[in-house]
Amino acid sequence: MYQVRFTNYSSDDFRKLDGSMKVHVLKGLKRIEQRGMQAGEPLRGSLSHCRKIKMRTTGLRIVFRQIDGGIEIIEIIAIGKRDNSDVYKKAIKRLSE
Repeated sequence: MYQVRFTNYSSDDFRKLDGSMKVHVLKGLKRIEQRGMQAGEPLRGSLSHCRKIKMRTTGLRIVFRQIDGGIEIIEIIAIGKRDNSDVYKKAIKRLSE
């Protein structure tokens, strides 16, 4: 079992979702808790150390990575729609800060 940790930004992303979208994201987070980095698909380029889970019904993506350390912690970087690659642009910006 993995521990899932939100960044301040991804916590805000989650809080802004409506109720039905939160339900879908919570299912994705449960998969991440159970399977860790095996839960999603690998990303490329600047996010090659991250993975994503797609929620096809809502169009949302969860971008996450594993944090180095003794405990298996998965950090949620961004939650959002793929429109114009917005969720990936947010993730790149957040990781560079």
